[in-house]
Amino acid sequence: MAEEAKGRVAAEGIGEGDQAEETPKKKRGKLKLFLLLFVAIVVAGGAAGYFFFGKELAAHYSGGLEQGQEKKKKPAMGPILSLEPFIFNVGGDSPRYAKIALGVELKDAKVMEEAKKMIPAMRDRVLSVLGTKGPDVLMDIKNRDNLKQELHGSLKELFKESTELKTVYITDIIIQ
Repeated sequence: MAEEAKGRVAAEGIGEGDQAEETPKKKRGKLKLFLLLFVAIVVAGGAAGYFFFGKELAAHYSGGLEQGQEKKKKPAMGPILSLEPFIFNVGGDSPRYAKIALGVELKDAKVMEEAKKMIPAMRDRVLSVLGTKGPDVLMDIKNRDNLKQELHGSLKELFKESTELKTVYITDIIIQ
């Protein structure tokens, strides 16, 4: 009886062993095929990307394209006329005063010469705008862009063309 059981187990074991050996071989073959296809897709994608975007990427990482784009995007800065600091009483009920220095960017040197002749008129316009501002407006950084735009709008009326005055810069501000 023991021999018969061994014989059955041996017969069944041989059948099971064959199936067990075949299954890993099939799985290994599928795994190899999957990895091979994956590598082929990655290589093909890289080659296609290089074909379409290779020059731009190479120029970008070497710095060539970046410098070229900066030159095209940034217009040349014009001359900047620095105005003497403005010292004025802050508007409102506050007994405070402020000191603000401005720089005015102009279109070209010819406009700069004309602007130098208009400095008293420019100072008058700036003081008219700044005198109406309270300390909270002058101290708040978020309001500085609005203040610059308001100053720009007031000053550009002095020029023949509105494009002669590019921007207004606040170079110094002290409130006491």
